[in-house]
Amino acid sequence: MKIKRLVIENFKSIERIELIEPNPFTVFVGPNGSGKSNIFEALEFVNILAKYDNNPFDAVRLFGGIQSIINQKTRAYSFNFSLEFNNTPPNTISVYLEYSDHEQSIRKKKTGELTPEEEKRFGELPKHLSFYQQFYKSFSRLFIKNNTLQKFNYQDNKSLSLSADNLEKVLKRIFDDETLKEEIDDWLSLFIPGFEAITIHSDTISGNDSLLLKDKHIDKPFNKSLISDGTYNIIALLTAIYQSDEPQFLCIEEPENGLNPKVVRELVNLCRYACEEKGHFIWLNTHSQTLVSKLEPKELILVDKKKGSTQVKQFTGERFYGLRMDEAWLTNALGGGLPW
Repeated sequence: MKIKRLVIENFKSIERIELIEPNPFTVFVGPNGSGKSNIFEALEFVNILAKYDNNPFDAVRLFGGIQSIINQKTRAYSFNFSLEFNNTPPNTISVYLEYSDHEQSIRKKKTGELTPEEEKRFGELPKHLSFYQQFYKSFSRLFIKNNTLQKFNYQDNKSLSLSADNLEKVLKRIFDDETLKEEIDDWLSLFIPGFEAITIHSDTISGNDSLLLKDKHIDKPFNKSLISDGTYNIIALLTAIYQSDEPQFLCIEEPENGLNPKVVRELVNLCRYACEEKGHFIWLNTHSQTLVSKLEPKELILVDKKKGSTQVKQFTGERFYGLRMDEAWLTNALGGGLPW
């Protein structure tokens, strides 16, 4: 499955951006304040609009109200989103909103969702062919331990909340499948020196779940309060990737936090594997030179802000005179997006 075209207009710092055939594994790179998170938030906004189908104003309120959403440069009281993809009907998801001056009404036009007849027809297709299912029903935005951006504080075991504070419940469900547990253990053995086992202990009285990590050189396992932020982050990232048997659309913010350079490089391999083998879309944003050094040109999107508006630049086929992507980025061979 490939995305053919993505257009976002009039959302926060985004006046208009357009991505053509972005890679399933894509990394957004650019300085602070350039608008990387706003791209992910616009995708999240469209998904939440689907939850508030009959009252889009409630969705807007979750994002701080109309004045917090509109592009502050153009002051355009509208939002336009279009996502086109190949091969699977319906092949376009489109949302258009118009806001009133007094924040009392919102006019909504929406195309691309399935009618009951289409649900019946396309529901018979293999699930991995339905991008509608993948985008609307299997979308997650993740910024581990960042509760300030969290719109819904999910505490069930279906999927991680934005801050991943329900990790134990989701991971416990995943571990019911021994094959998935073995895969996660294999990845953790690669990421964590001395790793022996990870378990979820359930207290029979309180019902609380506790994460326990066993080091092969230490008798007593570590609980969550004793493990490092980097270790917790990589466990959360693996949980997000394995939380669904269906293809997912994951937008993960600054996944490198707390990770050493070797783990960051292996994280790129993990994301590529998940996209190729599980059919996921995994989009990251990062400030990590180490992560960028592992990328191919098609996997990188440069984000910059020019005259107050977020701009994006894609790279396909360029070789940059043999430079690694981090070298091309930091020597300005990419033409912008420098972190200073």
